[in-house]
Amino acid sequence: MWQHLRILRELGACRIVSARKRPVGAGWTVETIGEVRRAGFDLVFREDSHARLLLRQAAGILYAAVAKALRLNKAFGHANPYHRYAFPPTWWEAESRRVDLALINYSYWARLPCECPKVINLLDLWSDSMWGGHQLETAELRRTDLILSVSADEARTLKARGAPHVLWMPPLVPLTDCTDTATVAVVGSDSAANRAGWQWLESALNPSALSVHVYGGLSGRVAGSHAVAEGAYADRFQPYRDAGIVLMPTSLGMGVQIKGVEALACGRAIVARKGAMRGLIPDEGAWIEVQTAEDMIEQAKRLQGRRRRASSIEQGRA
Repeated sequence: MWQHLRILRELGACRIVSARKRPVGAGWTVETIGEVRRAGFDLVFREDSHARLLLRQAAGILYAAVAKALRLNKAFGHANPYHRYAFPPTWWEAESRRVDLALINYSYWARLPCECPKVINLLDLWSDSMWGGHQLETAELRRTDLILSVSADEARTLKARGAPHVLWMPPLVPLTDCTDTATVAVVGSDSAANRAGWQWLESALNPSALSVHVYGGLSGRVAGSHAVAEGAYADRFQPYRDAGIVLMPTSLGMGVQIKGVEALACGRAIVARKGAMRGLIPDEGAWIEVQTAEDMIEQAKRLQGRRRRASSIEQGRA
């Protein structure tokens, strides 16, 4: 998102409109607010105009609490009130006046009225995998001026459904030269999709088969001796400098496509669960797709063996 913000800032004055508190605003800290303002952005919060939660917003928070308690992760479809009613339409419309362009993250808020051209930054078509279907999402996306899709597959899907002005916009990641290693890694946040993917892989892991280094929030889920919890990292390329083989055990979630591009930009070997690389145009030999966790482990072991043999040869020449 910082890349998008910097581009917008180059075009002129840029204002970020968000919420301090739930729904959807829990990530704003004093440090984050200071960082954003020091970078030259205006910052406006929903609470400045609407001190109290609206009834629909309160209902959305209750909905989210119940859904999470019952572990109904797929209940968060496009129509769920938690996201859908996070911002009052009249407030948003007022904020869109006297500006040239509105960039909205996620399709949840495609319904919000704008008095200027409206662009939707679409990281995932959640409606395809969650409760509620895609009809409402598609109808609202048809009323936007431009849709940016991080996934080539989802861009094609949106065009087939009749959405106009869809542009495929993969993540921009600079090429990075990394020394090859035989270390195996999984990189991810502690999201529901990543947790499910880790459980899928973990079910087939054992200490003698393969040791996996886990980076990011997902490392908090490491419990056994078959994996090493590396924790958080400040440098986005650190996991790829450490590990020459990257496993992608989930095919869902907005981060999976970005992590795939990062691994490719660092020249890493990728073993991906089928569907994880769906956002990229197929490139033969750029990654390995597998159907089962057992296959993922076997492919990782095979790649490890090749790298260790290559390292031994290089040492012998030296």
